[in-house]
Amino acid sequence: MNKFFSIIFLFLYCNLAFSQVINGKIVDENDMPLYGVTVYFDGTTLGTSTNEEGFFEFNLQSIPNATLVISYLGYESVYLNSIQSPVNLKLKPNAIALKEVVLEPIPFTRKEMLEIFREQFLGKTKGGKNCLILNEDAIQFSYESKTYKLTAFADERLKIKNNYLGYLIDFELVDFYVLFTKRSVSSQYVKSSFYAGTTFYTDLSTSEQAYDKNRANSYLGSTMQFFKNLTTNTWGKKEFVLFEGSFATNPDLFFEVTDYQNVKKVTIKNQEKFTSSFNGNSRFYKSFNLLFDKKDQSKVTFRTPVFYVDAYGNHTNIDAIDFSGEISKKRFGDMLPTNFVLPTAVN
Repeated sequence: MNKFFSIIFLFLYCNLAFSQVINGKIVDENDMPLYGVTVYFDGTTLGTSTNEEGFFEFNLQSIPNATLVISYLGYESVYLNSIQSPVNLKLKPNAIALKEVVLEPIPFTRKEMLEIFREQFLGKTKGGKNCLILNEDAIQFSYESKTYKLTAFADERLKIKNNYLGYLIDFELVDFYVLFTKRSVSSQYVKSSFYAGTTFYTDLSTSEQAYDKNRANSYLGSTMQFFKNLTTNTWGKKEFVLFEGSFATNPDLFFEVTDYQNVKKVTIKNQEKFTSSFNGNSRFYKSFNLLFDKKDQSKVTFRTPVFYVDAYGNHTNIDAIDFSGEISKKRFGDMLPTNFVLPTAVN
């Protein structure tokens, strides 16, 4: 089963739902103001940068359920899950600007490694194929022949232009690897892959409707829609149908959704346990098959009995909820800002 995670620093926190101002000042290790520091809410289009005096300010209707990221080239990024304005920070220089990981000579060409990186990171959908990484030279690779593991890392934020969805994306690559079943970097031998990082979206739309259709195509049948539908109890032939094994089932028998301040708490009922043959330990395990729009087949596996979902369909416990099948084919090239709302015209 392939696992694809992004926005690793996305956590759901409870914030007041009225207009709020967040401001602050960013300085370097010598208390000198830093100009052009990127300050953004992870996974959203909500961001700004510091001025010549190191100051920044947000004026928001509500604080998003996302981590505030402060990022500047050559300095350690700061991630704030709890925000108290003003945000005054002193950034620390990176002790090591680039991970020097050379385990052994790499038996593959850079072209081959970039090809599998694009495939496993961006995806092979229209969204993935229409993404361009503007600074691919920043990507470095290592390969472990014993474990058949390809690792990628970068010393600067990746600049990604998504011509399908109409976004310019800053992506801080925190982790990326692909595991193969043999000593190869060919897609036919991919066992699983993983990527993690923080994202900031800049909308390239010249009009409100410019990318509506493409964005709707990426949203429909996605994990974001699945969790939003789950919490609103929206199921049906044109939506998702839940199956236990090969039989369609009533979601009310398995999911209890309750209000938890400004998010939804989801508890899985009829809990099951999986016992490992390796160590004999038992842990929570429950899986369902999914059918979207009467044609797209997928599978979801929960290794947590409780998780939380915000109004946009963003969920916690991303490392304990796995998807496979059609829904997992939508990777970074189909990722939308976490504050995305499906336009009414294409709803």
